Amino acid sequence: MPTRRRLWWLLAAPVAVGAAVAVTVSMCSSPPEREPVRAPEGLVAPTAATGAPSAAGSATPSPSVSVAGSPSPSSSRTATRPPFQLGLEAEAGSAQLAGTAEIVAYPGASGGRIVRNLGRLGPGAKKTGSLTFTDVTVPETGTYVVTLFLVADGDGTRSAVVSVAGGGSATVTASGAACCTRTAATFTLTKGRNAITIGNGDGHAPSVDRITVSAA
Repeated sequence: MPTRRRLWWLLAAPVAVGAAVAVTVSMCSSPPEREPVRAPEGLVAPTAATGAPSAAGSATPSPSVSVAGSPSPSSSRTATRPPFQLGLEAEAGSAQLAGTAEIVAYPGASGGRIVRNLGRLGPGAKKTGSLTFTDVTVPETGTYVVTLFLVADGDGTRSAVVSVAGGGSATVTASGAACCTRTAATFTLTKGRNAITIGNGDGHAPSVDRITVSAA
């Protein structure tokens, strides 16, 4: 009997040891389940945030400000008209010579020439000379200044009578042989074409280089 019991014990011992080892391994590899935590009644459990982070605190773009440009000058303004001025040479083709008047070269003249032998050349002379500017054209009727560039191509002082066709007349004087003496007279001219004559029925008139006409 003792021998049979010993044999049984030898067979049962390894089985018991194996079962104990299996139970131990099972307990280590399977941790106990935890029950979910429940929020107390009346409270809301926090939820995980999802999506992009909140844009709170980011600067709000300010509205763009449009700056109006300065107004351009009005195109409706009337341009200032330059002062009227007209220049005419005594030897030009539009000028008419009469009687003893002639064109000659002369130092210092604007075009290199003058018109001389104007007026009555001496006491008892039967002929006289005159110079007429036939194309004195002005933009409107009004008062104009006629400036004459004269030379007394001889001794002493000479006088010339300047007259406007259909208008008034004035007497001017010049002295000295150097070209040129500048003198002026004021006349009323009508809009369009006018004629101005230079001469002297009573004496020798100075020679003429040119004239200018400008608004008074």
